[in-house]
Amino acid sequence: MAIKELRILPPLAIGRLGSAARPMDNYEVLVDPHRPLAPRQVRPAPTFQLDPHSGAITSAETPPTLRFTEDGQVRPVAPFLEVWALTSQPDREDVLEPLTLDLLARHGLGPEDVHWSVHVANHKIHRRTGDENDRIDARVGPVNDHAVHPLNGTCPNFWEGKALPLGHVRYLKPTPEFPGIRLRFTPAAGRVYGSSPQQPPPGPPRPDPERDPNVVDVLYDANRGTWLGYHDDPASPRVTNPSQIYAGSAQNGNWASKGYLDDECDGLVRAELTVDGTLLSAYGRIGAGPPAYAPDSFPVRAVADELEQAMFGPTVGAGQVSPEAAEEVVRRAFDTVRLMNTAVLNGNTVNGQVRGASTMVAQDTNDTGRLYEPIMAPSLVDRSALLNLHQQVLTGLRSGTAPWFADVLRDFDDVGDLSDKGRRKMPALMRGADGRSLALTRRQVDLVRKVAQRAIFTDIGPAATSTSDPEERG
Repeated sequence: MAIKELRILPPLAIGRLGSAARPMDNYEVLVDPHRPLAPRQVRPAPTFQLDPHSGAITSAETPPTLRFTEDGQVRPVAPFLEVWALTSQPDREDVLEPLTLDLLARHGLGPEDVHWSVHVANHKIHRRTGDENDRIDARVGPVNDHAVHPLNGTCPNFWEGKALPLGHVRYLKPTPEFPGIRLRFTPAAGRVYGSSPQQPPPGPPRPDPERDPNVVDVLYDANRGTWLGYHDDPASPRVTNPSQIYAGSAQNGNWASKGYLDDECDGLVRAELTVDGTLLSAYGRIGAGPPAYAPDSFPVRAVADELEQAMFGPTVGAGQVSPEAAEEVVRRAFDTVRLMNTAVLNGNTVNGQVRGASTMVAQDTNDTGRLYEPIMAPSLVDRSALLNLHQQVLTGLRSGTAPWFADVLRDFDDVGDLSDKGRRKMPALMRGADGRSLALTRRQVDLVRKVAQRAIFTDIGPAATSTSDPEERG
């Protein structure tokens, strides 16, 4: 058996910030088949327990209950990345299998022969200012030990001796009970840091209870860089749409940055192994985002949808039309709506107040001068009415009687349609990254439309279309 290539799985792992000492336990999120639009069921799942001293996995037990916080602190989500090997044998197809102690030993190798390198970064300030000295980067490796390695982000425009904590990584010690080769990424705490023209005192910040018990640590030297007081140049190609999406205050007619930094990051993890004189390597991607405060709900449009469209194209082939996948789109749409204050986002008058929040109604008025008025009739955005609407869509998709739903989905090139009809298309009330109304991916829209119209354009009845096997359909 020869090791031909390495893989890191999953190829993309997203951690979540948290300051608790223990990372979050593993869990699964399930749909209640009897109440498909109800909040999903969150259940504990087998979770690796680590020896903090050796870095070895000691067990994989299912916790009796789930706790997302501990001692008042959010528990971080700290993903594991595994190394897999593509192996070949005579007269057999190549096999992708976990890289283990046994597989290493068969090639005269041990766990110390695997070397890890990690490079993560926070380039949010650089994204705005364009100053190369505003890049925040942290590097570890190559390492082959099982110690905890901090990911301390450094930046030329930081005060001397200051670094931005971006979490840490650890190569877990494989054992006969848990022989796999794994790295764990633990994100940072989720704190806010600041900028100042005054040099901060050495060491961690000392809170002043009479002023602010949560005083931020000052990292950025405002004498070197421009982040404190920075404001967007409307003529710059770096400006986002909408612009000014950073903490700031009005100064001289501009929205000036308050100089805050966060400890999110993303980057690359690389594993290397020399086998029979050949250097093999693989890489995966990691990132850190905010905690999941609604773990029973999924967003209607996520990174996974973008990746699926990039891999498979904007249309769904005939053999890929899945009613279950279309139902999941509707379910996620309701998940998203369920977490929104739909009355406020619709532009309703709430408690006697108009324009009580940043909404698409205000966005359209500010950007284009469109008349400020609710998108839907105020009564239609009541939670019960929205639940009934999504339930009708879900029932119609299952029975093949919802062809009308295909016409109310917003196409990607209709996000700027500010007519009453255009703004009422689904998904409604939500903003996309371009500052206009949110649209599903083209692939999502194509899937839902084909499922919604299948009873009209096929000779097969709705019940029979639940399977793609012609023999089972009879």
